[in-house]
Formats: sequence, C-alpha cells, structure tokens
Amino acid sequence: MTNKTTPIDLNHFNEVTLNNLLTQLSKIYSTSNLLVLDPVLSPLINSLSTFSIIKEHAHCQNVTWLNDELAELPSSVLSEYSSLIMLLPESEINLQKLEMSIRHIQQENPGLKFNIIVKDLSKAFLYQINKIFNGIFDFEKILALSEPLKAVSITSKIKVFNWVTEPLYTDGILITEIGQYSGLDDYFSRPIKSINQLTKALIEVLFMGIKKEDEHKHLFKLRNIYGKGNHSDLLIKTLLQAQIPNFLNEHMTASEIEFYEDKLQSNTDLVVVERNLDMMPVLFSQLTYHGIIDDLFDIEFGSVVNLKQDVNKNLSKDELYNQDLKHLNFSAIGSRLNKMAKLIQQKFKDSGSNSGGGGGGGGGDSNIDDMKNLVSNLGSLTLQQDLIKKHTVIGEAVLSKINNEYEKFLTLQNDIFEMDYKLQMSNLKSFINANYQIEFIWPTILLIGYINDGISSKDLEKISTDLQDNYGLVATIALEKLVDLKLIRVLDESSTDFFTSLGLTSQKKHQNVNPVHEDDSDVAITGGKDVLKSNYTLVNKFWNLHPYEDDVIEPNAITTPNQDSTNLLQQYPNPSFTLPGNTVPLTLRIIESLYFRDFLKYKPVNNIKSRPNWDNLGLNTMIAGKVVDMNLDEVNDDKSKYLVIVFIGGITRSEVTCLKYLQEKFKARQTPKEIIVISNGIVNNKNLWQYITE
Repeated sequence: MTNKTTPIDLNHFNEVTLNNLLTQLSKIYSTSNLLVLDPVLSPLINSLSTFSIIKEHAHCQNVTWLNDELAELPSSVLSEYSSLIMLLPESEINLQKLEMSIRHIQQENPGLKFNIIVKDLSKAFLYQINKIFNGIFDFEKILALSEPLKAVSITSKIKVFNWVTEPLYTDGILITEIGQYSGLDDYFSRPIKSINQLTKALIEVLFMGIKKEDEHKHLFKLRNIYGKGNHSDLLIKTLLQAQIPNFLNEHMTASEIEFYEDKLQSNTDLVVVERNLDMMPVLFSQLTYHGIIDDLFDIEFGSVVNLKQDVNKNLSKDELYNQDLKHLNFSAIGSRLNKMAKLIQQKFKDSGSNSGGGGGGGGGDSNIDDMKNLVSNLGSLTLQQDLIKKHTVIGEAVLSKINNEYEKFLTLQNDIFEMDYKLQMSNLKSFINANYQIEFIWPTILLIGYINDGISSKDLEKISTDLQDNYGLVATIALEKLVDLKLIRVLDESSTDFFTSLGLTSQKKHQNVNPVHEDDSDVAITGGKDVLKSNYTLVNKFWNLHPYEDDVIEPNAITTPNQDSTNLLQQYPNPSFTLPGNTVPLTLRIIESLYFRDFLKYKPVNNIKSRPNWDNLGLNTMIAGKVVDMNLDEVNDDKSKYLVIVFIGGITRSEVTCLKYLQEKFKARQTPKEIIVISNGIVNNKNLWQYITE
C-alpha cells in the first residue's frame, strides 16, 4: 500500500465478469447455435461487451428472447441449429419458461441440444432444473458438488453452466442484483439473500485482486466499522466472523495472515445502512438529471432504455454527462447547456479566424473560466457540439413527459411538509377521484403515513374503498400488501378497523399496530418496517432533513477563490437539491454525522473525539435497530483513506448524488476519502410500485 490515495479501477470487476462469460461460451463445442437470452440480461451484456463478440464466442448468428414465443418457433427454423444456448438469471419464472420451451421443442426436434448458462448458478437452482427434466443427479450428488459449480450434464441433451459474476460496476457504484425490482423484493422477503450477496461483494472489494495475478491488486484493511439496523448488524457479523476468516484461510499462508492482521496498517472505514432507515428517497420523484431520466425513461447499466428520440442513449462514456450534468438539479441543465453552446459557437468562430479561444459571452459569470476548461476537455468541437445537442434532446424529452398530473404531483411533494394532516388527506382524495395514475397514489399515501407517524385505521378503510371504486380490487390488495410489509403504520386499533375490513386476523392486526418500538428484536422481520421511534417532526428537526436555503455548511471549510462549475459543494449550500421538499435523505445524515456535525442546527452536538462516531446523537432513541461501532485497529484518528458504504435493500440515485456531495465535503476539509458504494441495486419508486402491484 502506498500512502497516497489512488483511485480504484472498479471496472476491473466487469472485465472479470465478461471473461467468465466468454469462458463458459468457449466450453460449448457445437458451431451452429441459437442464442436465447433473458431480456433482463441484455442491458448488462451490452455494457460488458458488444453482441458481435458474444456471438463470435457462442458460434451463433441469431439471437431470440427467452419468452413465450420461443416455444412457438417452427421446427423448420430450429432444425437449422445443433444447439440452443440459453442465457438467464435464476428465478421461478425462468424455471417455468425453461420447462415449457424445452419440453415443447424436444417433442418437435428431439436431436437438439440445450446449453443452459445460469448467472451465479446455485445448487438449489441446479436441483430444480435437474428435477424438472428428470436428470441424473440426486440431492446428495448436487450437495457434494464443489463451489463454484462446474458445468454438468443433467441429461444427454441438457447441460448446465455456471456464469460466475463479480459485483457489477455501473453508474459509479457496485451492485449485486439485476432484475425488475433491483433487489427490493429480496430485501422485503428474502433479506438473508441480500446480505449474502453484499458480504460476497464486500470480500471481492476488500481483497481486490488477491485471488488473481493481475495489475489490479489492491488491499483494503478495515479500521472502523459502523452499522445501523438489524440487517446491518447481521451483515457485519457475517463478514467478520465467517467471510473474512474463510477468505484469509483459503487464499493466504499463515505468515501472510499474520502480516495482514498484525502488521498491515488499516486504511478503510466501513459503514452499513439499510433501506428501512429511510424510505422517502424511494417514494419521491428525483430532481437530479440522472434521477429524473431514470424515473421517466429508465437507466440500465449506463444506457437510457425507453427514450424514443433518435439520439445516442449511452451515458456511461459520455464525458459531458459524467463530468458536469449528471448530479445537477434538473432546473440547472437548460442554462448550463445554453452557456456551453455559446462557448462552442465562439470557439468555432475563433478557430475560423485563428484568433485563439477568447470571447465566449460569459460576462460576469464567476465560473465561466472553469466552464471553458470543461468544454475544452470534451474533445473536438464537433464532438462537443454533438454532446450539447444530445442532452438538449434528452432535456426536452424529460419536459415533454412532465404533464399536468406530474406537475401537480410534484407540487404536492414540495408542499406536503407544510400541510396539516387534513389537507394532505384532501389532496390524496382529489388525486384518487381524478383517477391520477396509480404510481402517484402510492407515494402520496406512504408520505402521509411517514410524516404523521401513521394513518388511522378509519382513514385507511376510506382509502381502501376509494381505491377499489376508482382502480379496482387489485389496488385494494396492493394497499393490504403495503400494510403487510409494514410500510404503513396503522393507528387507532378497533374491532372495525382497516384490518377487519380486509379480513385479516387479529394476530396480524396486533403485529402491525406498533407506534412505539418497545422491543427492537422484530425490526428485521421485514425490510420495510417503519423504524422511527421518535415522531417524524422531532427526527426532521434534529437531523435537519429540510434545511433552509440560507443554511451554510462549515463556514471555513469551503471558501475558495474560484467557483468550480462541476463541484456540487460550491453549487449548492446543502445536499437538499436532489429531492422535492428541500429534502436531505436521513441515510446521508446518519453517514455524514460520523464525520461532520455542522448541519445540526436545532440541537448542536459537538464531536469531542478525533475518531468518527455517533456519540451523543441519540441514534437509538430516535430510530429502532441495532447500532454497530467498532474500532478494529484501535487507531484514534480520522485518517482512513477509503470509505466503503453498503446500502442493504438498494440505493437511489438521489442518495448517490448526496454521497458525491459528501466526498467533496471531505476534500474541502482536506481529509479526502475515496468513497466506494456497494448495494443490491439502484432503486426508485417504480421498482417499489411494480413489486407492490405484482
């Protein structure tokens, strides 16, 4: 390890993932294959490689989707191929698709072979495939297979391969899950799966490159570990008590382990938080450029998916987007693009008259010189012009999507914290009666519940009736699911309450009505449980979740003579520009408070220790769930070079931007830390509503 903080090349993980896929394809020796792809993998594979390279290694000319139409392909078409290469992730629905399509095809083309490549194949999934097709492996044989699983022939015609993937690097963070819900479904119903995925990814990061001889070797050593929430506590215990010891024993000699544990200087802080600490970033519309694009069009592995305009939809290698636009509040994008366009026009004029890069029409703009430098770094004038046009088109597409309903919903989000309960409910009722799209109804209900520490059972009964009248029985069932997942706290228990109207049992009713967490032991039953112990008003005041615009941060920390147009800290006085209602995510405040306490305005609490800590912040008093604070190396300072942050249950783009803001705050204080973020997936309200209404 060097003393200097060097940027870590996290793209290395994607390179390994691609090589692992190509290795599996190279084990298929037939030369005339049809590639059958689960559509959910398409954006991932596009980000890893080109389809031409995949086709070359798979020896196939054509690609089709793994869907109901596969079983309908004519026998004459399938007879042109010697095998089908079926590439898919694990899921129950994919098991059903495999069974339906393979059984049908085998009847029509009995000589055809099937090579099934499964992303991160588990023994359980292999057992299920084997059982469906009456394979030769029994339960004991599958259990005895060594990890990672090798390719196995379960019948003479069906072979199963394991595509081992690393954590996937996309949009500046590492994720462990792909799919429709980005891991939210696992957090609610299979939290152990989420935790296992994240501990595996943490091991890959902490011991980066140790398992392979390559130029990407890098070693982190944990100095401080912090966690909030029962799932976070379990993840940290799993990491320290099982995963790290197992890794050291498997990949290091006794002398190397001794050096690592006793001699190597620690350099990394680890912070683990979870989604139920703050659901608001998932409920809100997002106001940053990448957030609003994702909300309206979906960004998957750096590409805009549902944008119909004829424009380059890839953002991962777009320097203008990544260097300047991505994290800005959308309201700033238009003026920024206009200024850049004027600068480029001036540069075209100057290049034509050989007069150098003067002019530029910046007038008194304090950051015009910095913007000139940014534009100059974007390549040729033609490329610069193309990038400006591209983002002008995207910006206009965003504006065209914001119709009357969206504007009114956005207005409600901005104003909801200033309304009383009666006015909030009145707005909700008007939205329902006007048949606003259901995606606007769910966040309104949940926001009212969070702000008011619950919704009365009588009001929920009325909401349920209105939903059924306007949206049908499916909406009422979805509302029941929100209660069942403990995303809604129900108040005023009675024999004729909301639960009784839904036919729920008395036992379930008592489980959900829990306005005060006397016992934290059940906090981890579902990932969605409301964990605020204090009322929202107090939590909001103490953690300064809605700061005033004139609030300043650490007055002497960020005074610089020149404004930097790409520096969020100099563009915005608070990290409240990412969400409506001038909202700062509570997740950020919890992480930020380890290192900074300047935002505590309502009840200032000084940090009297050199080491990051949550002392005297009342974390347990206000929020349920276990707190972890460990000093592994007994080093009493704040000089860790790296900060690894784990979000269990998914992270929103608004929170990603807030963490960039935090990173710039470290730099301004002259204690720079490279922040590495790991999560199950990048989530937004669309993922949640799809899961709720499935």
